[in-house]
Amino acid sequence: MPGIGPMSPLQRLESMLASELERLGRRRDELADLGDALLALRSQVATEDSPVRLGVEVLEQPVAAPVLGRIAMSVGQVDNVFLDGEVGAVTDVEHASHALDRARDGQRQRTIYTRAVIDVADSTRRLDALRNAGQEQHVVETFEHEFAIFGDEVVVTPSTWGDPGSAYLVIRNPVLIGAFQGWFNHVWSATPARDHGAPVDQRIVDLLALGYKDEAIARHLGVALRTVRRRVAGLMDDYQVHTRFQLGAALAHDDRA
Repeated sequence: MPGIGPMSPLQRLESMLASELERLGRRRDELADLGDALLALRSQVATEDSPVRLGVEVLEQPVAAPVLGRIAMSVGQVDNVFLDGEVGAVTDVEHASHALDRARDGQRQRTIYTRAVIDVADSTRRLDALRNAGQEQHVVETFEHEFAIFGDEVVVTPSTWGDPGSAYLVIRNPVLIGAFQGWFNHVWSATPARDHGAPVDQRIVDLLALGYKDEAIARHLGVALRTVRRRVAGLMDDYQVHTRFQLGAALAHDDRA
């Protein structure tokens, strides 16, 4: 049987990348297990006057992202307040990807963003993708503190007031959870929804007019490629046109656009 020839440079790079991704995945799982073990150990060794007796535990930043991901997967609703999109566990790429997947799968997510997060250019695409997946988003000019509420079970918040980069407190005390829920609901009802801008169909047509291809439009709007193609095909059928140029012209003269 003839032997297998040497791999090409491209194949070698692809093989190395696959191996590294697998290794990173295993390491993240190990870190999540470590975080879970640390929380459990704190509960076991707590003294009578320890905060753990009150249902409050400490979670250090290095293991926060995978542990928070596990908590989020176990509840039907997550409410968040974000002060800074560049600091803390929320900046973890895989954590953000999992939040997007949960939104697409139907998890209700209500998120209050400060204007500082909204105005960061690098955040716009990620926030648009979450919104298109179903996340409800409100905006405040400023806010005092950052926290996340996982159903009725857990609140996670930085241990230092107003500092998203500090270690986290994991709160399981029902009274404290209720206080955070009341605070969040009060602010949520008093703040406006994030401006959706132009309707998705119009934004697609605007990008087509600028020469964007379907793949680039999907990336820009943070939606699936099949979504772009389906919306374009549906619009062409609605307006009974055969080219995208004709579609743009039809929408330009239609008050519905």
